[in-house]
Amino acid sequence: MSTSAVIKKRQIVGIIAAVILLAAMFFIPATELLPPAARNMLCVMLAVIVMLVTEVFPLGITCLLGIAMMYFFRCVDSVPAGLTGFTNATLFFVLASFGISKALTVVPVSKRLLLFLMRKFGKNINRLLFAIMLVTALLSSVISNVAAAAVFIPIITQFLTVYENEEDRKKTARAYMIALPVASMIGGMMTPAGSSINMLAISMLEKYAGMTIPFVKWMIMGIPLTVVLLPVAWLLCVKVFKPAPLSAEKINGYIDRVMTEIPGKMTGKEKYVLVILFAMLVLWITSSWVPVLNITAVALVGLMLYFLPGKMQVLTWKDFTSSVSLEAFLLMGTMISMGSVISSSGLSGWISAVIFPASLNTATPLFLMFVAVITFVLLIPIPVAPALITMLASPLILLAQGSGISPALTMAVFGLCACNCYLLPLDTVPLMTYATGAYDMFDMPKATAAVQVVMIVLSSLWLSVCGRLL
Repeated sequence: MSTSAVIKKRQIVGIIAAVILLAAMFFIPATELLPPAARNMLCVMLAVIVMLVTEVFPLGITCLLGIAMMYFFRCVDSVPAGLTGFTNATLFFVLASFGISKALTVVPVSKRLLLFLMRKFGKNINRLLFAIMLVTALLSSVISNVAAAAVFIPIITQFLTVYENEEDRKKTARAYMIALPVASMIGGMMTPAGSSINMLAISMLEKYAGMTIPFVKWMIMGIPLTVVLLPVAWLLCVKVFKPAPLSAEKINGYIDRVMTEIPGKMTGKEKYVLVILFAMLVLWITSSWVPVLNITAVALVGLMLYFLPGKMQVLTWKDFTSSVSLEAFLLMGTMISMGSVISSSGLSGWISAVIFPASLNTATPLFLMFVAVITFVLLIPIPVAPALITMLASPLILLAQGSGISPALTMAVFGLCACNCYLLPLDTVPLMTYATGAYDMFDMPKATAAVQVVMIVLSSLWLSVCGRLL
């Protein structure tokens, strides 16, 4: 069966499932715990998720349709009430991060860093993969993990031309193209700025619990997880997928080729990009003690500095708009809007009562492990991390409060695990490498399932320690 036929069949299934879910609201009786607005919101939310996963419409159109359905099915009283997510600060941080990522690709910063690590680690094909994963993770700590992965897809594609044997090229491509998004997502755990999911989790915590996680405290939680998990992921990828060996001469030849594409000395513009990025990082860290240095506001000012006219101008408006993913913008805004309606309609209370107990009488590590397991299990049927965050944020906070566990630790585990959405290549980041055709849908879990198990154990144990330290 052709690819187009498979896609068409999936879309038909998605349409039928969405229609059934929407029709169900007229047959499910409303109760005191599940009022009409909450019942309707449940059906709309599930229908939107089904349409996103089955790609019935382009992603952005599905998001816009979701906003309209919330109004027409009376989940909200007005259209503006269904658009509240588009005023959320997290959304504009994501917008700024696209521009910052573009600035890093305009100058050869990423290639220079890759070249340095290749000289240190790139003596064989496995260590070269670790170098690429390490650079990707480092970049992903301060820019969007989507952008961090996107930077290295063409670099890997170019490198693979070194192989003369087609079978060896395909074998190595599978390992590299699976390891790349995994490294990007793992690196995104290091700071709140590393992933929009981190920012969204913090935003939900502020909204539903009146608490926040300062930049430095998130780093204390996220960096050790990345330091341990990245080598584990690399080891699993090379053991499971076994990249084809390559002689040192050919690797050195590739290094020489990269060197010809990079100026010998850093240009003034390159230094300017790094200075602005470093200044933003310092201010983000300082925001842990100086709340006026809001992470989003700092990112927006930093983005503006890349547009200053003159010799040091890094970006043009066309550069910026071409780098922005409208799909990501609409998805994030729609999911935050739906999260707000899930809470205001009473649906979050119903989810808490039906899915979760009122409390869990257990130790903190076991509670956090429960949250991590639930996150990874639900990412299988709902592989859209922003949707999962907005759907379960309020119920998990209520469960944490009822169990005497810190909501901040709960949302940190929830956000960190949701960042690692790579069991199947259905999230935006792995989808980019999956689209290259380097591997099949069910190749990824051969290594990533074990990575997620390690993540469950690490996050639950380390964050319970962090709770006592912080």
